[in-house]
Amino acid sequence: MKTKHALHRAQQRGIQANISELLKEHGDAKPAPRGCLVRYFGKKAIKEIESIYGHSFIAKNHEKLRTYLIESREDGAVITIGKLYQNQRLASSKINRMYH
Repeated sequence: MKTKHALHRAQQRGIQANISELLKEHGDAKPAPRGCLVRYFGKKAIKEIESIYGHSFIAKNHEKLRTYLIESREDGAVITIGKLYQNQRLASSKINRMYH
């Protein structure tokens, strides 16, 4: 199940439904604030997907594997979905220094 917000964000960011399903099935999970989980494709998840679908799948879809989603722990509903960028930590640390 996806919220309207998650559907809207997926459409905006060009994230296909099959990628979010892969995340829910094979993605690594970490706790997030407010009773949520963050799912992403870590090394373990990518190895698992590679063993199932093969290396060519990983090679063709490497950009899509930067996707993450946030889901509710209560009912598993996808709250939002997005893409990770290589310099995301750098950008957030600069913002924190500027305003704090």
